[in-house]
Amino acid sequence: MNSEPLILIATYRRTIHAALERIWENVRDWEHLPWLHRSSFTSVTLLEQTPTSWRAQITAPPTAAPRGAVIEIKMDVPQLRYWSRTLEGGGAGGEILTCLTPVDERNTDIVVEFRAPGVSDKQADALSAAYLRLYQRLWDEDERMMMRRQELIDAKRISVEPRILKSRTR
Repeated sequence: MNSEPLILIATYRRTIHAALERIWENVRDWEHLPWLHRSSFTSVTLLEQTPTSWRAQITAPPTAAPRGAVIEIKMDVPQLRYWSRTLEGGGAGGEILTCLTPVDERNTDIVVEFRAPGVSDKQADALSAAYLRLYQRLWDEDERMMMRRQELIDAKRISVEPRILKSRTR
């Protein structure tokens, strides 16, 4: 792991049209990454999972020259925040903190802070623009999925059953 101090390179803010419960389901659901976010993830292999974290090997496009990384998600549900850290591969040492604030039963404000080790001002500007574009797209895709899931729950076409999380290795 990189021991350089992390530098805040960008902050992304928006209101997500989904309840906290849908967002936490989404954060825990590592399997949806290559399915919903095809332009950003080509594969994901779970390495470890607990009730408040998961770690996975991910592969990013392009398929002709894939880029791999190991990422870790750690949730602090009582404090309404979670971290995504890149442990190995491209962006190793970087960290993304997402803070959640419920607005009402169906809307949640998010503040996402992107930090990276040892970047120059020029690199920070380029990384900032790339992260903001990426997270706009990822949250757009997630929001549509969470809204559709809520519609199906409301119509009683699917049930809400808590997923049983087991610590496992693949």
